[in-house]
Amino acid sequence: MAILFFCISLAAIAIILHLISLKIKIPRQGNPVKDILSIFLIVLISGLALAYFLSKRYAFLPNNLWQYAQVVIFYVPVMLSYIINYVALEDDSPTMTIVGLIEQMEKKGGCSCDKIKSIISDEALIWPRINTMIKDGWIEYRDNKYQITERGKTYNKIFALGLKLLNIKREG
Repeated sequence: MAILFFCISLAAIAIILHLISLKIKIPRQGNPVKDILSIFLIVLISGLALAYFLSKRYAFLPNNLWQYAQVVIFYVPVMLSYIINYVALEDDSPTMTIVGLIEQMEKKGGCSCDKIKSIISDEALIWPRINTMIKDGWIEYRDNKYQITERGKTYNKIFALGLKLLNIKREG
């Protein structure tokens, strides 16, 4: 149980530090995934180092290789889940945009199909994603065309592998 409490404490510290970093600097400057990954890894390494040096004094801290491995096995999925959720919430998804509109229109008796169609536009949904892909280095705009970068090809291969492992057919 002490290992679980230690892991939850480390994850909570990392999340709090990330939230503080968002308040200190303007979000979306640089790669947010790198920022989150850096914070979580610094907290993990610091926490394990602290546990190593203080485990003789405090019995609840991890004190052997197996317990350190347990911390990492718990902590890494929590870190990855946080990153995935942050990235998913960072930009408005089409689903969340529609649900938000329908909720707003509930007071007026519901939302018409025409109103939904009016918010589903290339300007609102497609261009923010293209701009994010350019900013993140997945694609670039050259000679009046969008072209994939090496980084984009790498991510595309990873996504394709994930789809293949999950037996999901890619549309388009």
